[in-house]
Amino acid sequence: MQPDSILSPKLLSDYCATAILAVDPADGRIVAANPACETLLGYPVSALLTMQISDIEVGLQDVFFWEDVRQSGAQEISRVEGEYQHCSGHFLQVRKTIRLVQEAGRTLCIISAHDISASKRLEEESERTSSLLATTLESTIDGILVTDLNGKVLNFNHKLSEICACPAIENNDFHDLMNSFKSRLLEKERFERWIARLFHDPYLNELQTFNLDDGRAYEIGSAPQQYRDGPIGRLFCLHDISALKASEAELRIARDQAQQASKAKSDFLAHMSHELRTPLNAILGFAQIIETDENPEQQQLGTYIYRAGKHLLDLINEVLDLASIEAGKLALRMEPVALKTCIADCLEMTQLLARDKGVHLQAQLLADDVFVLADVRRLKQMLLNLVSNAIKYNRPNGEVMISVERSPGNNWRISISDTGIGISEQDQAQLFTAFNRVGNTQTSIEGTGIGLAFTQKLAWLMQGNIGVKSQPDVGSCFWIDLPASCAPQAGPTLPPFVIDQSSRSILYIEDDLLSQKLMQNILAKQRPQYQLFIAGSAEEGIALAQQFEPDLILLDQNLPDGTGAMVFEQLQQNERLYHTPCIALSGNTLPEQINDALRQGFCAYLGKPIQISSTLLTIDRWVSQKRERQVSSSSQ
Repeated sequence: MQPDSILSPKLLSDYCATAILAVDPADGRIVAANPACETLLGYPVSALLTMQISDIEVGLQDVFFWEDVRQSGAQEISRVEGEYQHCSGHFLQVRKTIRLVQEAGRTLCIISAHDISASKRLEEESERTSSLLATTLESTIDGILVTDLNGKVLNFNHKLSEICACPAIENNDFHDLMNSFKSRLLEKERFERWIARLFHDPYLNELQTFNLDDGRAYEIGSAPQQYRDGPIGRLFCLHDISALKASEAELRIARDQAQQASKAKSDFLAHMSHELRTPLNAILGFAQIIETDENPEQQQLGTYIYRAGKHLLDLINEVLDLASIEAGKLALRMEPVALKTCIADCLEMTQLLARDKGVHLQAQLLADDVFVLADVRRLKQMLLNLVSNAIKYNRPNGEVMISVERSPGNNWRISISDTGIGISEQDQAQLFTAFNRVGNTQTSIEGTGIGLAFTQKLAWLMQGNIGVKSQPDVGSCFWIDLPASCAPQAGPTLPPFVIDQSSRSILYIEDDLLSQKLMQNILAKQRPQYQLFIAGSAEEGIALAQQFEPDLILLDQNLPDGTGAMVFEQLQQNERLYHTPCIALSGNTLPEQINDALRQGFCAYLGKPIQISSTLLTIDRWVSQKRERQVSSSSQ
């Protein structure tokens, strides 16, 4: 039975998405074309029927083909690549097939072609990427190996051949290759267990270090090769860390030697401090007794002994302080220091010396809000040193002025100016050198030659600086620059609250606002008998806990001003909070993190995001235990 209608071949070609051309091989004319040719080439069909096939097919292989057709006759070809020229002038990569048909007593070449330019570009891009990857792998000093999940070698670089001493890696599977490497390891069994674990768990990502019997060490990393969220193979990277290990060993030796030297210096300082100050205690004590003798000559001798002993004590103190700085043993307590108060204290302590020397001592009026970041005790020591020098090296009826002003770099500059004998430029260069008392005119004035060197080092330790401006016979101005600071903050202001004695109180120390709201919502709806208090920082949490002694503390482990471990340790130091149960909350749920918290003393550990049901059960359990202990204690 014949179908009702049959589509004509012409109609079929019109609806075909593949470009179809009919070419007369005798003269190369295009005698027919379907509409898809217009889409491919940009020419209207009517224009194509006036063109030669050589006007379109411009690739070298295409030119040779049609030349061969003219000389030897038409022939069929299948799925060959060629190059077509679009009407706009650009070139297209095509894949074509040529079939021979007989039409009205003549042979025609029917060409079907489709554009493969996009796929060729992707292919070239892929080749460039592969070339770059291969170049990268070969240029690295590490050995690289890629296997499938069964241990079959898929890719490697030649550095791996050197490391494993196996030139024909492609002929070996992974296990044979690793056996060659394993034979030179000191810990063969550990290596075998590690390799077995890697291939047992395709998602495992680990880094291990292994030592070879020739003294070298390799760091081997293995990571899964993933495709579409699933592992398809495994990547190994072998890195020689022998030089690093040798450097680490040298550094450990140097560190141990430095620590021994530092300990020896510390022991020496401690021993010398004791050995020198002990006899001086007796010398100065007996000198003061002699000063009270009724005989004026004995009194004078006592005064001489006391002054000499006091000078020696000052020298010892400054030498030991300077040695402590050099040894890195001088600890500073940096805090905001009010310059007005500090300078006033120094004026009071040097007023008697200034009166004895006939020097007028004064200070600039200073506001209460001028603060520097410094160690207050050491800052006073620095100022006393400079002010004492300004008095001692001054003229009779001279002046010493202390002033404060802003200096570059957000610093405050404390200046001590005098009307003394001044210092020459040559002597200024040696001024801050220890044990160097500059000038020839100062020999009658007591001094150790250490004070300025010590003051300079203290200024540096406080992130500051010291300098001098001086003119002989006019006077000197020593200045200290120290970082400006804000006034010290008062303790946290606690919100007013009232505790319902019939309810149980819970303190939640958490800086995240959403977590705070969540806990408030959970307890308000499911545990209204609990009264919840919230602290947004470690400092505020500790203050609240000490103020109202909650029945339970929920403590986040990462706060902006401290860790949960640090807060817990401070809470434990309070006798009234020692038995308060404390639950740790954290997004870190690694077993070692949990174990560390429980070992520290936390009663439980809740991971974030929390499970509401288990969280409430945990809270109920520990609140109840706290209440039972309270009842038991009151009944006793």
